[in-house]
Amino acid sequence: MKTTYYVLHLLLVPDISDHHIKMGRVHFHDHETCMYVAQSLKQVRDPIIGKANCVEVDNFIKEVRIPLPKPEFMK
Repeated sequence: MKTTYYVLHLLLVPDISDHHIKMGRVHFHDHETCMYVAQSLKQVRDPIIGKANCVEVDNFIKEVRIPLPKPEFMK
């Protein structure tokens, strides 16, 4: 199963009197909403690397079986 989402990387400043800056990631289901938020926050490009924000990311979900516990005589 494959799902697609768009990622917006943000610089977060919790307190303007403090010099610590944190990095955040927000997931969106459509590109238009992601670009709208990025333009509103003036972070259309990734603030650390400089690449374009709101890139398409494919997430592959693979279901696996849970192995059964070993029988008592095999332990």
